[in-house]
Amino acid sequence: MDYDYRKFPATSLIVGICMVVYIYTTIKYGFEMNAYQGIEAGGFNPILVIELNQYYRLITANFIHFGIMHIFCNCYSLINLGSVMEHLLGMKRYLIILLSSALATTVLPCIYYMFTGSGANSIMGGISGAIFGLMGSLLALAWKFKNVYAYLFKQIAPSVILMLLISVLIPSISLSGHVSGMIGGFVATLLVIKFMPLSFWKPNDHNFVN
Repeated sequence: MDYDYRKFPATSLIVGICMVVYIYTTIKYGFEMNAYQGIEAGGFNPILVIELNQYYRLITANFIHFGIMHIFCNCYSLINLGSVMEHLLGMKRYLIILLSSALATTVLPCIYYMFTGSGANSIMGGISGAIFGLMGSLLALAWKFKNVYAYLFKQIAPSVILMLLISVLIPSISLSGHVSGMIGGFVATLLVIKFMPLSFWKPNDHNFVN
């Protein structure tokens, strides 16, 4: 796809931050980081957040990546899906939903750990939770505005199912982070469109709908 970063400034900014952080960690640790290096770089672990009050990890974990394939796949996915969602939502709504998804990726596993003790040894990093949040956002749009967005979600639904399946089958991929991000994106979108209504064209006539 032809990508013009000037048309999608928020997506370009997030991708740029991820790239800068990866360049920094590559200089410091090499192309691949291990779990201990990931923690040092700002990765997420619920014990460090809750017991040691290292709340910055709720955000910084989203921007670190453990290897070149990790960052390539995530940035490629974010450019493709993010540019579509930024166009549909507008930059302000898009940024709110993207950042809410990123925060949900780490906050919800923290809450789950507080109640169950599960995930104590997990180390998480990467922007993929926020990408799943955008999938959740599109699902929310398809649910609220079936005649306008349902077809678009159906197009990406097989990819969503495949990515969730991969999250289940590969232990090193955080299923909890992906599901949490998706929930965050879905809920954030419902709230955002309630207080910041969307305007769009109906497909069968030329009237604006809010």
